[in-house]
Amino acid sequence: MNKQKRKVVRGITVQVRNSLMLPERAATAARLLCNLNAVFGELFADENFLTLLRAETLITIPSYLRQVFDESKSRHEVA
Repeated sequence: MNKQKRKVVRGITVQVRNSLMLPERAATAARLLCNLNAVFGELFADENFLTLLRAETLITIPSYLRQVFDESKSRHEVA
């Protein structure tokens, strides 16, 4: 029984540790998403990249990238 009790305590310890790490993991995920948005923004602002997409008949993009595309397009037109 003592062995089983220690196993339960270890399981709870792991759950508590994982719960305490959630804010840090969420911050890391948010930072990585910002980096990806910046990369896609640069790609969609590059006319050569857009020409390549058209040449490969990739004329549709996922809806979650549409906003990044529209933002980079508007920044490119203003600049």
